[in-house]
Amino acid sequence: MSSQDKVADVFGERVSSPYLIVTLSQQALKKYAENPTGQTYYYPWKNYIVVGPKGLNVSVISHEFTHAELRERLHNKNKVPVWFDEGLATMVDGRYSNYEKVWMQYSNNGEIPVDYSLLDSHQAFHYGNAEAWTNYNLACYEISRWYTIVGSSGLIKLID
Repeated sequence: MSSQDKVADVFGERVSSPYLIVTLSQQALKKYAENPTGQTYYYPWKNYIVVGPKGLNVSVISHEFTHAELRERLHNKNKVPVWFDEGLATMVDGRYSNYEKVWMQYSNNGEIPVDYSLLDSHQAFHYGNAEAWTNYNLACYEISRWYTIVGSSGLIKLID
């Protein structure tokens, strides 16, 4: 399944058309981004996706296209918490398949609530942050749980 298909499956269709910059070397990447896999930038005139040399795969490209799609549908406004945006993108990309196990360990089998307000910053998911991997898994858990209940129609209703 292509990245575009994965995004369309979650949103019902894909409406965004971000600029895509692909870098094949670390040297070229330095001109555009820090993260060697991928990064999405939001500007009022258009969203930009930078895919680095470690991100040339369906999972990473799906993740970044999900950010662009959500942002397009929100008219480029910060209307959802960062953890929601990252959780949705992580759910679509499929790389964090152990998110339930991570959530169970972090929350002591659901006895300790996860404070998602602590994950409402880009720093919490920043490349190089020691907790980023855990944070992606926690966000993926919450969005996957929610999306299983509401589906694509619930996502679109929330966005609207």
